[in-house]
Amino acid sequence: MSEINPRRVSYKSKYLEAQKELTAKSEEVEKLKKEVSSLKEKIKQLEKQIESSDKEAEEYLDHLKRLKAEFENYKKRMVRERQQLINWAVEDIIKEFLPVLDDLERAIESTEVSSDFSSLAQGIKMVHQQFKGILQKKGLQEIPAKGQEFNPHLHEAIMRIESNDHPDNVVVEEMRKGYKFKDKVLRPAMVKVNRRKDALSADNHQENQMGK
Repeated sequence: MSEINPRRVSYKSKYLEAQKELTAKSEEVEKLKKEVSSLKEKIKQLEKQIESSDKEAEEYLDHLKRLKAEFENYKKRMVRERQQLINWAVEDIIKEFLPVLDDLERAIESTEVSSDFSSLAQGIKMVHQQFKGILQKKGLQEIPAKGQEFNPHLHEAIMRIESNDHPDNVVVEEMRKGYKFKDKVLRPAMVKVNRRKDALSADNHQENQMGK
């Protein structure tokens, strides 16, 4: 019976181990190749997505630029149209005031050929009424003042009198007319307001009582 060479067994064992290790390495390499291939595919997909995103971003940017240009044109058009509306409104008012201007010029011319001041005064009154009529037609309203109870939203008190001949806190004199345009106060009426003496005495008495 022949003896088994221990060296041959050792080489064979090492060979089998190396082959097994090589096979494992080959499987690992194949696995890595598959992972690399998968990563390359993902990279290609990401590159396509980036390219698509860049293209979409450019489209959005172009769209925003167009919107900005359209908005700027819209603002300019609105300014032009607003100015045109203002011009039309002013033109309409000027046309209505032209007859008033004509009457004033005729009144001035009449003073050069006549010294009849009563006729001149009558003409000025007529022009004044015509002028007021146009403004009232446009929405101008006089603020009632004399005889009215003082209203700080409509009246501006620049003077006060003390009298028992008038009710307390009532406007006794209008120093300058006030006007409203529809519901908006253009300027308050300057007025003189009454403070009754008996009411003033009562207030002073009350103040003295409170001071004690």
